[in-house]
Amino acid sequence: MKLIKSNSRNVALSIGVGILSLLMSSCANDEVSEDRSVSTDVVESEAEMDAVFEDIDDLSSISLESAETSSGGRMEELDDDRLCDGVFSYEGTKESGTITLDFGDGCVDRKGNVRKGIITISHTGRFFAPGGISVVSFVDYSINDIQVEGTRTIENISETLTDTLTFSVTLVGGKLTWPDETSATREVNRIRVWERALNPLNDRVLVSGSASGITRRGVEYTGQITEDLVFVRSCRISRRGKLPVAGVNVITTANNIMTMYFGDGECDRNIRIVINGVSDNVIVE
Repeated sequence: MKLIKSNSRNVALSIGVGILSLLMSSCANDEVSEDRSVSTDVVESEAEMDAVFEDIDDLSSISLESAETSSGGRMEELDDDRLCDGVFSYEGTKESGTITLDFGDGCVDRKGNVRKGIITISHTGRFFAPGGISVVSFVDYSINDIQVEGTRTIENISETLTDTLTFSVTLVGGKLTWPDETSATREVNRIRVWERALNPLNDRVLVSGSASGITRRGVEYTGQITEDLVFVRSCRISRRGKLPVAGVNVITTANNIMTMYFGDGECDRNIRIVINGVSDNVIVE
């Protein structure tokens, strides 16, 4: 009887260990699944922030370029489908002034993006000259009902007038708020290099530097660009704005390090992410 009893005890112990192992494995899988879900959220948040604010930087750049060739007053249109008739106005001189992009109750571009509200761009010094500073702010501005907040300061740090245009970009109090009232925040300290082409649609912008923020799910993160993010004006496929067509951004949270690969120049919504050695693809809508 003792032998049989001992075997029963051993069997029961084996079953218990097996169940415990299964439970631990299940919990581990759940943790991995949750971990990857959080990581994907961080990646998407960073990509969406890049798309919205790079689009704003591009709008600011073409508006400031137009202001330099204008004597002031109201211009009826600019050669950009994002700016409907009457959206652009400028007061001041070439040395200092304020640009107002008033999208009113809605301006629709060819991609179907709807911009509302006001972007204000105040500049001191010439945009294309070293030392020129522009400050971008928002009044009830949104793109596709995503509300945008923050103060973006852009300083021309090019060494000479003949250099490729190089800008220091900081963002303070950056925030996006979605229609469901969830929001994400962001601070930025980056360098933006504008490579101009004969055809403006072929212009490229190279972005380097760092950012930090909190996602819609409350996850804190920091980001460091390890290979320049490359934006092209013609690639505005995301409903958030513009996405990089190349470059690498490394995102760090309390639990993970994620590497975002934006491809080799193709204009698409795909981002390859690597988390703890595991590769996955994310499509940004």
